[in-house]
This record gives sequence, C-alpha cells and structure tokens, in this order.
Amino acid sequence: MYAQLAHRHASRANELAQAANVQSSASTRLAEQANQLAEEANVYARRGEARDIERDDVRWEGDWVEPGRYGLVQQGEATAHDVVAVVSVDGSEVSIRSPRVVNGETLIFEFPAAAAAYSAERASWDEAVAEAARPRGTAWPPLSAFVAQPDPLRMGFHDHRISERVDWATAQGAHKVHESEQKFASLGPH
Repeated sequence: MYAQLAHRHASRANELAQAANVQSSASTRLAEQANQLAEEANVYARRGEARDIERDDVRWEGDWVEPGRYGLVQQGEATAHDVVAVVSVDGSEVSIRSPRVVNGETLIFEFPAAAAAYSAERASWDEAVAEAARPRGTAWPPLSAFVAQPDPLRMGFHDHRISERVDWATAQGAHKVHESEQKFASLGPH
C-alpha cells in the first residue's frame, strides 16, 4: 500500500516536473523575444539620438538665373536627401523632386509667364527711360533735368510675390524644412 502511494506521488511529481519544464521553455522563449525587442528598441533610440545631435549644414538660396528661370542653390556642406522643392511666383507653382542635392547644385524652376511679364516690364522701362531722356527744347538747363526719372517701384516692377519651400532629410533621416517669401520681388535677375 505504501509502495502504491509512493508510486502515485512520484508519478504526480513527474507530471508536475514536466509541466514546469514546458512552462520553463515557454518562459525562456518569451525572455528571448523580450531581449530581441529590447535590442531593437535600443537601435531605434540610438538612431533617434544620432538624428537629434546630427549637424546639418544645408542652406538654400534662391534667385532668378535668367528671366523665367528661377534657381534654388544648395549652399551647405552636407547633402540633402529626398528633396521636394516648391517655388511659387505670383501664384504659379512649380515643384521638383530629387533623391539628393549636393553642395553647389542648383534646382531650376521654369516660369514662362514670368518671363513674358518680365519682357513686357523691361520694354515699359526702356520706353520710360527714353521718354525721360528726350530733349525738351533749348532752355538751359535742359528741361529733361527736371523731368521725373522712372521709378521701378512705382511702375510695379517689384510688385511680385515669390515663395520657396524645400523639404529634405538629413543623412540620418531627420526631416528639415526651408521656407522663404519675398513680397516685393522682381521677375528677373538683378
């Protein structure tokens, strides 16, 4: 009778030991998965820290290259990645995408309507200058000296709006933005 009771207790102990081994294996797998997730979290944290302290020397400078062609030059030492640049001239918008833009590289935006408007403004200016210089009789000093000289501001030549927006990523993946707006701009090179 004691032998049977001992055998039953031993069998029950073996069953409990097997159950404990199964749970131990499951626990070990869960611990391994938790370690893997912790390693991934550390990688993300290191990347975030690298982005936070990353020095990003990217600057953008825009101006007319020639009438109707606006250029945005990347002036910094770093490379801009995944670039999306948008320039708007008097409400007309042109965008350019580039996988990377290096120091000194220029993005060119075409604005045919601005070129036509610049030509018309230029012709109007030339006409106004010629009219101001026209002789006005034989009086001394010449009356043309008292005729008002043309003023490009009054003639509306600097009454245009140009805006720039450039979105890009740094080498570490940090998002950066450049925005600029000129409210009294001309439509051609200075």
